[in-house]
Amino acid sequence: MFKKIFGRNYTVTEFWTWFEKNSQGYYLLDEGNLNSLFNKLSKQLSKINEDLAFEFSADLIEGKREFIISADGILSAFPDVIDLVENAPQLAGFKIIAFRQKSTVDDISTIEYEDIRLGPDDVYFTYRKNGDTLDIVLYLRGYDSDFEEWENAAFILLDTIIGEYDVATKIGSIDMLPYKKSPNLKSILELPALIDKEVSGIRL
Repeated sequence: MFKKIFGRNYTVTEFWTWFEKNSQGYYLLDEGNLNSLFNKLSKQLSKINEDLAFEFSADLIEGKREFIISADGILSAFPDVIDLVENAPQLAGFKIIAFRQKSTVDDISTIEYEDIRLGPDDVYFTYRKNGDTLDIVLYLRGYDSDFEEWENAAFILLDTIIGEYDVATKIGSIDMLPYKKSPNLKSILELPALIDKEVSGIRL
C-alpha cells in the first residue's frame, strides 16, 4: 500500500529504510533533540498518511523501545497502520506496536493535555447498545464544550482505558457533558468489561 505525495510514490518499504537508518536517535531519545527527531518522523509518516501519529515508551522495556504507530482514532487510517506494522523489519532495539494499547488498571494515570488534567476518577458514562457497538455519553468533571482540548483529552484517556482499536471499532457515537452526580452513571473503568460482555460476547 502506498500514498501519492508530491508527485511520487512513497512506499512503506521506503519509510522503514529511512527509520532503520535513523533508528539510533529514536532508541536513545535524547531530550535535547526530541523536537527535531519527532518533526522528522512526523514528516515521514505523513507521506504514508497525514493522519498517522506515533508514541515511544519513555523507558526501555527488556532492552527495547516501544514504537507505537497510531491512526489517532481515525478509522480511515487504520489500514495504513496495519500495513506499516505488518511490514516492519526486525529492529533489535524496538518493539513495533499497532495502535495505542489499553493499560492495566494500575497503570492508568491522569492525562495532561494543554491545561487539562483528566483522570479515570473524573469520567463517568452511560451507554446504549447499538448493533455491534455501544453509543456512550461521557460525563466529565470540569468539562467546557467551548474548548476542543477537552475532547482530545477524553479520547486519549479512552485509548488508555480500552485501547485505540476498540474505541474506533466497538464504540459508536460519543457525546460529552459536564459531570453531575447521578446513580445512573458508571465509572469509566467499568467500560472495558462492558465492551467484553455487550460487544465481544465474552462471558464474565
